[in-house]
Formats: sequence, C-alpha cells, structure tokens
Amino acid sequence: MGTSRETAVAEPVVHRPRRRRGLLLPLLAIVLVMVAIAVVADRLAAKAASDELKSRIEAELVSREITYSSLDVEVGGTPFLTQVADGRYESITIDMTEVRLPAGSGRSATLPELHVLASGVNAPTAELVEGTASVVADDVTGSVVVSYSTLTELLDLSAYRLSEITFSEAGGALEASGTANVAGLTLPIHALADVSVVSGEIQVRLRDARAVGVPVPEVAKGFLDDLVSNALVAKLPPLPFGLTLDKLSVATEGLAVTVIGSDVPLVNGRSGG
Repeated sequence: MGTSRETAVAEPVVHRPRRRRGLLLPLLAIVLVMVAIAVVADRLAAKAASDELKSRIEAELVSREITYSSLDVEVGGTPFLTQVADGRYESITIDMTEVRLPAGSGRSATLPELHVLASGVNAPTAELVEGTASVVADDVTGSVVVSYSTLTELLDLSAYRLSEITFSEAGGALEASGTANVAGLTLPIHALADVSVVSGEIQVRLRDARAVGVPVPEVAKGFLDDLVSNALVAKLPPLPFGLTLDKLSVATEGLAVTVIGSDVPLVNGRSGG
C-alpha cells in the first residue's frame, strides 16, 4: 500500500508597517490647538472690529444730532480674518433703542426700536484703524417701529379741523378716534384708517368716519365726507444712514415699518489728524 505525501505550501509573509500612534496623537493635539487658536483669534478680531465700527458709528450719529438709549454693533461672517484682510465684510448688524431724530425742517420724533442689517460692507482696514475710512454698504434692510403717539405728533391736522386724535390697533386694523370741530360744534368721531408708505412718507386715509353718540347735522355729514376723501400725511425726520421707508404694517405697539437702502454710507470718511 503506497503512502500519500502532502506537501505543505508556506504562505507569503506580509510585513505590515507599525502604526505610529505615539507620533499621530501629538500631531493631532497640535492641530486641534492651532484650530482653537485660529478660532479665538478670529473672534477676538471680530470683537475688535465691532468695537471700532461702533465707535465710528457713534461719532457719525453725534455729528447728525441723533441720540439713542442703546447701540449695539456686531460684525458677521466667517472667517473673519479674511474679511479684515480684504476690507470687505459680509454683514454688519446695528440695533438701536429710543432713537431720537432731530426736527430739521419738520418735527422731531422718537423711535422705540431701529434694526439694521447691512450687507456687503466695504471698510478698508488701514483707513478703519486710522479712523478715516468711509464705510459703505452695498445693501441695507431694516425695521423701525413708529409708535402711535409719534404718528399723532407727526400729522399736521390744522387743515382738517381735527384735534385729540389717537390711533390704536384692533384686529390688525388701524383705528382712529378724535374730535371734529364743525360749524361751532364739537363732535367725537371714530374711524378706521388705511395706512401706507407713499413717496417716502406715511399716508393715513380715514374711512367709515362717523360721529359717536350724538346726532349728526347736515353740515357735519359733508365734513365727514370730505375728511375720508383726503389723506393725512406724516413725514418722519431723516433716518440714520440715509435709509428710506419701504412698506409698513399695523402692530400692537405701533406701525412696523421696513426700511431699505443701496450704496448706504454707514460712516462718512474724514481726513486724519
């Protein structure tokens, strides 16, 4: 009986490089530290730029005799250091409260809130540091609240024989109450009102005007008809940063107005010295 012989075939030996964990871990730690330092530096630079822009904006508002209770300026966009190098910032947010606008040729006004978002802001870094930069935004959108008391103060009612006018919001609509002086009579009146922005001014049109609680003589009926056919106009003093009124809506605290602008100078450049 013959015997079978099995021939053992040796598997090739594969040499695997050793993982150099002892080297990779320190490298990873160094990278993480460098990233953390870069993030901190970026945020510190953003804070410094925000403070500098706030200082420049404060000076600009003072030159225009615009006062306020609070002012907050925040620079957005990342990475920030790249924006500093380019002298162009993605966005700047400006929030103000109790903004008091000077009268100029009209009447003064106080706005409870003003929110501004400026996009594509050009501010050359060297000039910004020197305090001579002209800071210009490509586009600006924002919102402002015009309280009902301010609306009343801005309206010129002398031609309409109206007094003691007050406005309020009811179910999303604007209501007006006041006193009409007609042919020696004093009539309490109530009306709904349509309000809009026309040519950069706030326009109020009364409708459904009626006397409240008293009989209406014929002469007063004609007065009420004339009243609803005319528009009451409220012109705000110039807003900061050259903003203009766009559209509005009726809110509980007042008229919520959107404002817009293009190529808006947030800060006008000045010569150093």
